[in-house]
Amino acid sequence: LSTQEAQEGEKLVLALNNLTGRTMVLNRPKALNSLTLPMVQTIKRYLEDWEKSDLCDVVMLRSNSRKAFCAGGDVVQVSRDWRDGNKAQAMEFFRTEYKVNHHIATYKKPIVAMLDGFTMGGGVGLSVHAPFRVASENAVFAMPETKIGFFPDVGATFFLPRLDGELGVYLGLTGQKLKGRDLLYAGIATHYVPSERHALLEQRLQGLGTSDYTAINLAIEEFVAQPENSQSEDFVGVVNDVPIDFSLASVRDVIDICFKFNTIEAIMQALTEVANQPGPASEWAQKTYDQMNQMSPSSLKLTLEQLRRGAQLDIQKAFELELVLAERRLESHDMHEGIDALLVRKTNDAAWDPENINAVDIRELYSQYFEGDHETTPLYLGSTPFTEYPHKFGLPTEQEILDVVSGESPQAGGFGMTYELVMEFFMREYESKMGVEQKVNWVLSRRTELGDAGGTLRVIKS
Repeated sequence: LSTQEAQEGEKLVLALNNLTGRTMVLNRPKALNSLTLPMVQTIKRYLEDWEKSDLCDVVMLRSNSRKAFCAGGDVVQVSRDWRDGNKAQAMEFFRTEYKVNHHIATYKKPIVAMLDGFTMGGGVGLSVHAPFRVASENAVFAMPETKIGFFPDVGATFFLPRLDGELGVYLGLTGQKLKGRDLLYAGIATHYVPSERHALLEQRLQGLGTSDYTAINLAIEEFVAQPENSQSEDFVGVVNDVPIDFSLASVRDVIDICFKFNTIEAIMQALTEVANQPGPASEWAQKTYDQMNQMSPSSLKLTLEQLRRGAQLDIQKAFELELVLAERRLESHDMHEGIDALLVRKTNDAAWDPENINAVDIRELYSQYFEGDHETTPLYLGSTPFTEYPHKFGLPTEQEILDVVSGESPQAGGFGMTYELVMEFFMREYESKMGVEQKVNWVLSRRTELGDAGGTLRVIKS
């Protein structure tokens, strides 16, 4: 890292020390904090220094602007470097970025990411692997890489397949935005704290004087907002009379029906079928079909295969796969064309090659991206790889809720639980965490029915 790059990085990523808290502040507001190589190198250095420091208990990441936490990586520069022949420089961006993402996932101290404003692509990589992810009403999440001929990276290979059902595959293929409380119910954020409370929360964590995860979780819980009730004006939906402020609530089951397939053709066919049926989901299915039709066809096929494989990979192998895919994608036509059309020309009229999904030969795609020896230098990540995130401070997953109903959860005791017992179990386990009641209630209303014996629930086979 040259002195000039280090100085640039330190201007664009500020370091604040206060008591035993350390805060990184992303400071490139005009570019919505999109990450450059000097910025990720600076973040890497701060993380390494603070992990070793006895004076630091907790690390926080935030932006200096309510408009954006971080809207992604500076892919325009990466594309320019690659096409100018600076291929090592282009790859160094991804290599350093993925090392930072992986370090956040395996960090030895608590990290709290404050998501206020756009949190997309590279911004997701800086936050989603942290044990604490605090979203505000301004937070906007998206992984829109298929729209620029790329694929959801920064560890999306690992985190997207671990969201509820096919939610991650849907978000990865379509680039669909989620806002505010959506992030909590989708499992992307662990807490929902209004923007006006973020500064006070940061002060509270700085003065906590401990790196105990439970203590930090309880401190964040002091600042969370009550869930919206169904009377609020921005309230989204009621499913089976259960209010939940989640923009995907009414289509949650349809997402699983349409996105469970292992080929893009089958997913598009399923969306067409739903779009042609009368009902509330038909408009969503048509919109989703149209969204996917704008994306790079080869990116869609690549992403689906990447996410299916990611469900089985440990965190380290997920990042190693992404580094290979990033280099292969930089060699493609679509990535540079997509970046030009969306971010440089801003005409949104990319000429994809191949131009439609039927023209993308899946065998050729497998051999190009997933098979054979790749010369990409490994990441050398260190630390023990895991297949599930070690910390769970968000809401329970749908599967965890259904496992309690079916008696497969060792914590919950026997089979044959009533609605009241299930609710009681989760409110006790999660210490009445905000949002737990709404999510459990919603999942039970969609996925369970009354069994034969005295009010006990059973899971509806999907």
